[in-house]
Amino acid sequence: MKQPIEINGLKLEINIEEQGKGDQTLLMVHGIPTNARLWRHVQDHLKDKYRTLAMDMVGYGQSSMPLDDFEHTLTNQAEAIKGVIEGLGLKGKVILVAHDHGGGAAQIFASKYCDYISRLILINPVAYDYWPVLEVEAFNGLVGASDEVLAQQMPLAVAQFAQLMRTGSHDKIAFTDKNVKENYLCHWGRDGLTGFKSLIKICSQPSNTETLGVDHSKITCPTAVFWALHDAWMPTESGKRLKKDISGPVRFQIIERAGHWVQEDRPDVVADYIDDFVTEWDGVKI
Repeated sequence: MKQPIEINGLKLEINIEEQGKGDQTLLMVHGIPTNARLWRHVQDHLKDKYRTLAMDMVGYGQSSMPLDDFEHTLTNQAEAIKGVIEGLGLKGKVILVAHDHGGGAAQIFASKYCDYISRLILINPVAYDYWPVLEVEAFNGLVGASDEVLAQQMPLAVAQFAQLMRTGSHDKIAFTDKNVKENYLCHWGRDGLTGFKSLIKICSQPSNTETLGVDHSKITCPTAVFWALHDAWMPTESGKRLKKDISGPVRFQIIERAGHWVQEDRPDVVADYIDDFVTEWDGVKI
């Protein structure tokens, strides 16, 4: 489904992949360079107990891809999360689950609008000054490039994309060429060069200034920080710092035998940990 939102006067549409019919709703947010489809296996494991909503952030997947009037800051993505929650009438009744870049936006969101969510679950999020990583910064050289140059560079980026995804996976087998093409790469090829331009803009704009500026003391809701042990980019130390800095009750838990794309490596474990955490705090008000 598509949810209309408005950020700084700009009207946008957010694509949402929905599964399940449970009484509790989970809003799932992905990161760079994925989309809502990253959560599909986790959603499948949770569908008998929860209503899960996986959103494409602005500029990703099947959501709006504004190229000129939108700054792809984590703060603006946090406002997109706010718009989705408000638009769906879920204020105060939703559990926010976020990964990678989406996890950075979720930290900003929770520090500003903690009353909008009942719980927060962060899975290998960007945080502090541990990012941007080199693979993201590599796109900076294409900022402002002509369409002719981008048309030449796009096939090279496509050729490297599958290996990038495998780098973030523990056992590599999750990211077959078919999976990469059907669930990830296809969206960056939207409308000629539009998808590729959107990816470049997304990669070039966020900075660690935002993540360093998060006031974690304002995150007061029960929070889980789940960390895939074999993350090629985000160090475990970052998760331990989050546990220390978030003022609400925090559970920190390692996920063994998983890389950064833990939703592909071990979706059953991710789902079990989410369910266990939600059940632990079921009916408890903080």
